[in-house]
Amino acid sequence: MDAFSKISKKDLRELLVKGWTTHDAIWLQQSIQACGAEKASAMNAAAVEAMALIEIQRIKKALGVQSNKVATFDDLVFLVEGAFSLIKADFMKFTLSIPEKNVFQWEWAEGRCFAYEGVKRMGIAGQYQCGIMVRVEAWLKGLGVSYRLEPEIQGCLMHHTGTCAGRLLFDYE
Repeated sequence: MDAFSKISKKDLRELLVKGWTTHDAIWLQQSIQACGAEKASAMNAAAVEAMALIEIQRIKKALGVQSNKVATFDDLVFLVEGAFSLIKADFMKFTLSIPEKNVFQWEWAEGRCFAYEGVKRMGIAGQYQCGIMVRVEAWLKGLGVSYRLEPEIQGCLMHHTGTCAGRLLFDYE
């Protein structure tokens, strides 16, 4: 049986993303048991950053981007929207919009973040460093893009403020 011919691209993405996020959650849970919540969260953030630096290069290649420099905001929009179209599963209920030039804005729908829900169930929401934003910031670092983050994120915004929304600001001309 050729499974690839029997499954849609969307369903394949859902399957692969769910597998990756399940592995990530179980790895974090096992690390908490072995090392404690604070150290496990720091290790998770470091692993996510290292993975994302490699991932963004693979995404560039998959999207046919050969330039090492992200010269314009439109180039960045192409890469970031392309990245999310490849890795964002249906259960990830966030929106990413571009309200004006040089601004990405994100917000979790219904105030629900799958990562926050998971770390809350594990009892470590207070020690958790948001791996999702670590991933996005590592993409930007891997692309050599400078930015400002509003608000700055220390830990988990959902845990500390009850919502997760913000903006990435860029200085393209």
